[in-house]
Amino acid sequence: MRSDEEKKFKIDALDMKIIEIMEEDCSKSYDEISKETGKSLWTVRDRIILLKQRGVIKGCKAKIDFQSVGMHCKAFISFNVPAEMIDGIVKFAKTQKRIKRTVITTGQRRFIMEIIGEDCSEIREYARKELPKFGIYDIDLQVVLDEIEQ
Repeated sequence: MRSDEEKKFKIDALDMKIIEIMEEDCSKSYDEISKETGKSLWTVRDRIILLKQRGVIKGCKAKIDFQSVGMHCKAFISFNVPAEMIDGIVKFAKTQKRIKRTVITTGQRRFIMEIIGEDCSEIREYARKELPKFGIYDIDLQVVLDEIEQ
């Protein structure tokens, strides 16, 4: 059951501005964010803490240029998995350094994994070796040609 405080919580314009700033560059300090919003450092700090406590801000990650560290291929593998294998493949994906994201969707193929590798043939071989353990089927591999930042 949710407390009255949680029920009353609404995102306001300041929260949205803080979210937008952090989404653009989550390494900014409270001081930098306070200057951009025109609010005091303590107001910004308190808002960020509350947004984290309420699960709105779930973390902060660096944006990595994987090509600069020798990972020259990125691909999306979409597929389906038998129902009894879903937990297993989710646990597996969380342990793999080369799998950067796993998404479960609606549609023809329910799972999408973002995978990086030194080259595209390495990704293909990785997928051929590791993913059949989970009974995946209806597989589609799409290589990323370019990414456009929003």
